[in-house]
Amino acid sequence: MKKYIDLYRIILKTFGFKLRPLGTFGLLQLHRLINGSTRALDSMLYDGLEETPIDRPVFIIGNPRGGTTFVHRFLLNTGPLCAFELWEMLLPAITARKTFGRMVDRFAPLSPARYHSSEAHETSLRDVETDDAMAFFHFLDGGFLWSYFLAWDDVWGSEACMRFFDLEEEPDPKKEKLFRYLEGCWRRNMAYKGKSRFIVKSSLFTLRTETLLKRYPDCKLIYVARDPLETIPSGMSLLTGVLEQSYDVFNATDPKKRARYLENLYQAACHMYRTFHDRKDSIPPANLRIVTYPKLMTNFEDTMNGLVEFLDITPDPSFFEKVKEQAEKQRTYKSAHSYSLEKWGLTEDRIRKDLAYIYEAYDL
Repeated sequence: MKKYIDLYRIILKTFGFKLRPLGTFGLLQLHRLINGSTRALDSMLYDGLEETPIDRPVFIIGNPRGGTTFVHRFLLNTGPLCAFELWEMLLPAITARKTFGRMVDRFAPLSPARYHSSEAHETSLRDVETDDAMAFFHFLDGGFLWSYFLAWDDVWGSEACMRFFDLEEEPDPKKEKLFRYLEGCWRRNMAYKGKSRFIVKSSLFTLRTETLLKRYPDCKLIYVARDPLETIPSGMSLLTGVLEQSYDVFNATDPKKRARYLENLYQAACHMYRTFHDRKDSIPPANLRIVTYPKLMTNFEDTMNGLVEFLDITPDPSFFEKVKEQAEKQRTYKSAHSYSLEKWGLTEDRIRKDLAYIYEAYDL
């Protein structure tokens, strides 16, 4: 309840009086009740669920808007891997999915995906999504909470702020609570879909590589690197677009608050780039494959063939046909999006200077 009160206080200060968050809080409580009770039923109905082995889990990491969603969704075509659709993140229990699965489309008017512009990020209840959202729905915590709301009332570098971004320093009990929940969900998903391995996309796991390697020594990390001049304004556009869709007032917020908020988002993006850059050389080659966005676009077939080999996967025969089809699309693809840096209080010179090491490291 304290989280709800603190969050509502920030919403009131930033956007003015709104009734919608109160309805959302009620839905979150209902979600917790359904989620908790159906996971408990799973434990009674499905013997050995918690002992399902976690074999070579795959984690797609990198800054938001860097191409991670595309890689995540495309690799599902290989066959052995499974991931969560958005509705399944809300109802991860096998019991819940069997109970509500046929009614999912009726809940579209309540879906969090309705606030996303399909041009910026195509998603729906039936689309595969980031596991960061699953953690947010359950704990009402983490990077989503900070990026959408708490960053309005914060200053980058504060103690409160860094607990969301210095994740290797997180207390062990909190870390254990998060991963126990996620592992329970991942195991359920493998059992429900009859798959032997799972694939996760999480921008926040970019900040948890040490934990991932310690917890899953055989894990496979795929880091997607893209030009910060593309990812940073695109990420800001996505976040602010959701706020504008849901509160209708983003552009009318106090200019000083808005400038501070955007600066916080920029610093968070730089921190994410820096954290992985500083740790990447300590990650064993057997665990890490770095993919650059330009190679995804211009050399898709070789990139995917290399990823399949890295992941130790024998794909379904249809996979390579899909690779060829996608490669043809990539050669003629042109992004329809262009973002004004000035709108976000940024300049090209600043980004190139602050993140010069990124351009050099990945030859962007």
